[in-house]
Amino acid sequence: MPHPQTDILPRKPVIDVVLHRVTRPLAFAGVLGMLAVAAITVIAVMLRWSGLGGLAAMNEITGMLFAVAIAATLPAATAQRVHLRIDLLGGMMGPRVRRMMDFLGSVLLLLFVTLLAREVYAYSGRLISGGRTTTILGWPVGQFVRAVGVLLWATVAVQAVICALDLRRMALRAPAGNAACDAASGGRTHPLVWGLLLGTAVAVAWLVWWGWGDFRGMSRVVTRAPLASVGVGFALLWAALLLLFPVSAVMGLMGLVGTALFLNWGPAWSVLSSETVGFVTNPQVAALPLFLLMGSFAMVAGLSDDVYRLARAGLGRFRGGLALATVGGCAGFGAVTGSSLATVATFGRISLPQMRAAGYSPALASGTVAAGGTLGALIPPSAPIILFALLTEASIGQLFVAAVIPGLMAAALYMGTIALVVRMTPGAAPVPQPGPPGELRAAFARAGPVSVLFGTVIGGLYAGVFTATESAAVGAIGAFVMALWRGKLSGDRILSVMGETTAITAMIYMLIFGALVFSFFVGVSQLPETLTRMVGALDVTPLLIIAILLVVYLLLGSVMDSFAIMIITVPIVTPLILGMGYDLIWWGIIMLVVVETGLITPPFGVNLFVIRSVQPDVPLGTVFKGALPFVLSDFLRLAVLVLFPALVLWLPAQM
Repeated sequence: MPHPQTDILPRKPVIDVVLHRVTRPLAFAGVLGMLAVAAITVIAVMLRWSGLGGLAAMNEITGMLFAVAIAATLPAATAQRVHLRIDLLGGMMGPRVRRMMDFLGSVLLLLFVTLLAREVYAYSGRLISGGRTTTILGWPVGQFVRAVGVLLWATVAVQAVICALDLRRMALRAPAGNAACDAASGGRTHPLVWGLLLGTAVAVAWLVWWGWGDFRGMSRVVTRAPLASVGVGFALLWAALLLLFPVSAVMGLMGLVGTALFLNWGPAWSVLSSETVGFVTNPQVAALPLFLLMGSFAMVAGLSDDVYRLARAGLGRFRGGLALATVGGCAGFGAVTGSSLATVATFGRISLPQMRAAGYSPALASGTVAAGGTLGALIPPSAPIILFALLTEASIGQLFVAAVIPGLMAAALYMGTIALVVRMTPGAAPVPQPGPPGELRAAFARAGPVSVLFGTVIGGLYAGVFTATESAAVGAIGAFVMALWRGKLSGDRILSVMGETTAITAMIYMLIFGALVFSFFVGVSQLPETLTRMVGALDVTPLLIIAILLVVYLLLGSVMDSFAIMIITVPIVTPLILGMGYDLIWWGIIMLVVVETGLITPPFGVNLFVIRSVQPDVPLGTVFKGALPFVLSDFLRLAVLVLFPALVLWLPAQM
């Protein structure tokens, strides 16, 4: 299962604690800066729609300030070791090998961040010397980029300390990985891992020796056989990811070297700096951390309890009412969080105990929560949808609106699946009991603000009242006001919100930094165009190609996080989809649907293991059994959406 790497030492070294204390205020300042810009954006929207005129140059304010705020989260997130790794073979590694891979991964990440900091800082110097300013306000762009460069150098310093700690842990043979992985491996490394490790080491050593001695000759070979060269690169990419190297570092460094082989080192360094700076200063990018803030404040405000109580009051009278309410609650909570894992973890704690106490079968209860959790990413606003939009330059607003009907279809089909299960297996759910008088009215009054918040955010986008960034700002401020009004923002909780936002924001941005360079490498290699021509030459229908891609994404979704899947595959697959004449908005939703289906597909679906961790007394086989009917309903929904694209594209066409 993919997960951010976390520090698992029984006792943190003193220097590790110091790193957290030193970097945390910087990260909190960054998150507060995001919240302040969101407040300014809301004020600008209110002024514009009151007829008083908006604030000038909001795009410039958002772009410059958010660039610095995002960079401020990187040192603290690095101190928390929040960098995505694909932990598929972790259970097959012994403690010694895992410690070694942790250390080598930290070194690789240090190299990538150092190169990134060096190039961004140098780029800021060129902007300063050139006198580059924003168009309206005349702000010095170079100074803001210089601040980003300084914060990246601070991240380098933190990562250097992390490398030293990992080296110390490896030398002292301190615990590595996690207890579950160590137990699964039996303390020994599987021969498959040894083979992969030795093969990768030999290949990398040979390529480094060749490139160091004759880089120009290596470049000539690569440019003459681009498809084979990129194939070798992808083989090394997957080998490195399976060996637990950080996704961002592997993609960034491979993209940098690949670009240099095709264009030489000068353009490669330029791509690393210009693509990164162009991305962080893009005001549209602010939508991602603002929606993450919205979700964090919504969780603190207790909106999950509100929507579940409302769903239970409305659906509890039916057979399987608690399971139906769980699906409805997940849909409502997903509308303000945008995360599958957050939704399944939250409702695993809320609804599983209640269903178990009421007499629901463990299989039905587990499958319902696992499937309902996928609605967190399907119901907009959704973090994976935003990431897809940023990677493909698609419209965030159109993708959000396009996801509404598929998300509602998912909720309806899940409820239909529950109704079918309890009809075929009456013992799976107890006979419903009527609720107390006035329960529905009281629940609706309590959950009313959630409906208002979702309606304002998505309705404003659909009606053209807000841009995507403005919508995110309204959502973040609205959720903040709700949490504040309910007295939920005590000192510990606000620190928790800021820490969570820091971690996930920095993780996603580091992934994107690596993906930007990797995407450029894929583009200059002409791989997408080559694949499009090859597919066009095949005597098969485009629908068959789509079916093959869906199977691949289903397999990937069962073992990987949706963020990692998009980062790795979007640069290659998207041009192929467009070359076959399919709509980008449609494909973004289809890809998300199939990836989320992978999260509940046995035997590797991530959501299934989250459910298992919440209720350790339930056998994993029971969780698998409970998820299967929902997987079948997902297959039905996917087939309908593929065969009838209008279900995805109708609402965006009305915008």
